[in-house]
Amino acid sequence: MSRNVWVLAGVWASLLRLAVGGGVLVLGASWFAAQPAQAQAQVEITATVYMMRHALAPGFGDPSNIRLGDCATQRNLNDQGRAQAVKAGEWLRAQGLDAPMLLASPWCRTLETAELLGLGDVRATAALSSFFQQGSSSDTTRKLQLELKAALQEQPPRDVALVTHQVNIQAFTGSGVASGEILVLTVSPNGEFVAVRQRHVP
Repeated sequence: MSRNVWVLAGVWASLLRLAVGGGVLVLGASWFAAQPAQAQAQVEITATVYMMRHALAPGFGDPSNIRLGDCATQRNLNDQGRAQAVKAGEWLRAQGLDAPMLLASPWCRTLETAELLGLGDVRATAALSSFFQQGSSSDTTRKLQLELKAALQEQPPRDVALVTHQVNIQAFTGSGVASGEILVLTVSPNGEFVAVRQRHVP
């Protein structure tokens, strides 16, 4: 490889490191595609994803008669949890998060948390469903990776925020989290977890 290509690759890598500090989906795919193939090989684009545990919902697990779509059969947010979710949304907006792709588990407490963030439309996805009482951690984590991979390939790029459960976050990142806690993650283009860059508890 020529010295010029190595120099260019070093410059792009430095820009990438700077961009990662401040944004989500740090470099657009269209920009990357316009660069020489040799230089592309020197730069691994990563993305930032905000992953949040639902806000405070007193109790443990869910009733045995749980039915998705019927909040009366589930553990739900209390007033403290709702206030916590609103504060979390304020923090996310202060980080520059604007009209993200906002995905949530189909449980009532995660959907309500996502809605109270005030960041726009919420889409429920089984890739964020709790497997605490049923399901497989490996299957759910794989679904999440595929969901993230697809999200990060969208054009134009959008910020990504996820609202899910303690067990899902633990399985994906290896980190435990408190109710309402947000992890700022570095994620690979394939949707795989790379690192926790920041933690925030509202």
